[in-house]
Amino acid sequence: MKHSIVACACMALLWAGASIAEEAAPSASSLRDSAKSTMSTAISAGKNLMGGLTEGVTEGREAAEGADGATSISTFEQLEGLGTVDLLRIESQEGGVVATLGFKNQSDKPLRLINLTQTGALIAIDKDGYSSALQVGLVNPDHVTIPAKVGVRQKFIFDSEGEEVQAIRLWGRDFNVKK
Repeated sequence: MKHSIVACACMALLWAGASIAEEAAPSASSLRDSAKSTMSTAISAGKNLMGGLTEGVTEGREAAEGADGATSISTFEQLEGLGTVDLLRIESQEGGVVATLGFKNQSDKPLRLINLTQTGALIAIDKDGYSSALQVGLVNPDHVTIPAKVGVRQKFIFDSEGEEVQAIRLWGRDFNVKK
């Protein structure tokens, strides 16, 4: 997708350059300004396109019931009244910190918490107020499904080496480490 945006921007630059060349011999600064404007517009359009696609996928997942009948949830407000979250345990390990979260479903349908690996959705916060993201890779799930009327424990591994974790933040809500 990124390559096609860059390709479109390059085509626009070539087109702009050709149209300027057809007029009079352009100055270096007018050619530079034209290229700058074209690239800025292309990058902005690409970012808006990607943002819209991401939001559309999330809204589509939330609107459609899963094959298992699960309700998809991507914000804390959507979870309220249907389930709860608890920070059960924090453990240090080589290369990171493992947080075990407990998710309980109070509803009669399965709940699927989605987009957990998106930037900022789930972070660890140390005692100095600095955040650590989830480790990249297959170790952390992007979604957790909680069957009806039961709880699920799920471990998440954060890139927080040596720092004392004070809280885990999920969708803007902090869960403090119990001491």
